[in-house]
Amino acid sequence: MYEAVSEDVDDILSGEKYRISVNVDDSCNMKDIRAMLVINNLKDLGNIISTTPSAEKIDNGEFNDTLEVIISSDAGYEALYAAAFGTEIANVDITVLDDETSDALNLPGSVKQSDKTTAGQENGNIDKKKKKREVKNLRVDIARLDQMMNLVEDLVINGGRLKQISQEYKSREMDEALSMVSRSISDLQNLMMTIRMIPLNQIFNRFPRVVRDVAHHDGKDVEFLMHGGETELDRSVMDGLGDPLLHLIRNGVNHGIESPEERKIAGKSPKGTLILSAWREQGNVIIELKDDGAGINRKIVLEKAINRGLTPIEGSEELSDEEIINFLFQPGFSTASEVTDISGRGVGLDVVKSAVESLNGSIRVESIEGEGSTFTLILPPTMAIIDVMMVRINGLRCAIPINAIVEIARVNLADINRIGNSEVLRLRDEVLQIHKLDEMFGGASRGDIVVIVQYQGNKCCIPVDVVEGQQEVVVKPISNIIGSCAGVGGVTIPGDGDVVPILDINSMV
Repeated sequence: MYEAVSEDVDDILSGEKYRISVNVDDSCNMKDIRAMLVINNLKDLGNIISTTPSAEKIDNGEFNDTLEVIISSDAGYEALYAAAFGTEIANVDITVLDDETSDALNLPGSVKQSDKTTAGQENGNIDKKKKKREVKNLRVDIARLDQMMNLVEDLVINGGRLKQISQEYKSREMDEALSMVSRSISDLQNLMMTIRMIPLNQIFNRFPRVVRDVAHHDGKDVEFLMHGGETELDRSVMDGLGDPLLHLIRNGVNHGIESPEERKIAGKSPKGTLILSAWREQGNVIIELKDDGAGINRKIVLEKAINRGLTPIEGSEELSDEEIINFLFQPGFSTASEVTDISGRGVGLDVVKSAVESLNGSIRVESIEGEGSTFTLILPPTMAIIDVMMVRINGLRCAIPINAIVEIARVNLADINRIGNSEVLRLRDEVLQIHKLDEMFGGASRGDIVVIVQYQGNKCCIPVDVVEGQQEVVVKPISNIIGSCAGVGGVTIPGDGDVVPILDINSMV
């Protein structure tokens, strides 16, 4: 909730004043929620002096198309525009307010011409403590942080190259100097990544109202619980996460939770439960949305898929549950029986999947009919620098994230057995599935070394020819280069200039 006028006049005086007029698109289903999201975004960039309509009226659903915000900010025009503009926003107009306009609006901090002399005399005795007050916080455009991060990435790459040169010439003095430089680069990198990290509460706090409004619209009673909002993500990842989560939460209430009458018939409590959780796991951030609703009706999904020509009738009964659920991620796929303000408009989970994958993440769905569904998003905490193990498969290099590696072992190839269509290896009373990356590397590994990797308690092993060693690398998303590639989470360019794929263990295990 926002007050009509900021209580801290000193803060208001610290930035330039702007009038921001935002027009919400006519096709927007829930315009009041979109307006509140805009206010939330702008609040991060300055001090909101007033909004028209007021936040209270918007919170009560009294909003049509246009939002006007008066804000004091030193973030600049581009940052304010980026914060106000987004999905379902038709137009954003930003005007800088001069002193005369501020006087006319009677904004805090404005001084009328007739009062300037008196104000000047009074201000001559300003408390010395205020004069000496230090500025401890600065707002920095995210573009500048991105530029600084790119420079740190260049330092990491060049540092790797210098290490290779040092090893080639075996210079002890150069090794000592590089060791000191490496520590400084590592400290700078950690500092930059910490600066860019933001708690998920920044977007989680927007969703209770969304759940309340959608539940009221559908005549449902839903309890919404949130856990792990203190978990941090890189700003570049956070920026693209708001809309996908908003879509999933609206779907959870609209599609997942049944009406109170249907829940009573099914022997459930009339009140449904929707739980949004987040936590760190093996270097990734996991966001889970779980409901205790009706679950996904596989029969209805399969019928829709057949009607749309996504799969032939012949052999459809042999499709696995996972294959059937994956139809939900096809463009325009919807199981809604009728078009409402929230569902059935052909904008579905394909948008969510594309958005998550653009963040170098992945999404999984688990559902039990009659018991509910769970959507799990696996995201990198940052899209910048990680530690990897460099290996070679069929003579080609690839990188495996260190946080996914359990151990590296030498095995007897005669111990490899086959179970069904899979090859397995018995290692210290554990049976591990073998992932041979033949297609990715143009042939199988001919060595007797395996890298055992793990994700969420599940293990598998990857045969490799050579283990070159651990290295710190800069991750570049492959979507900017060649598009998505199954099993590959990104690429890196080490000091020797090779383009090396980084394996996505989450999608392999």
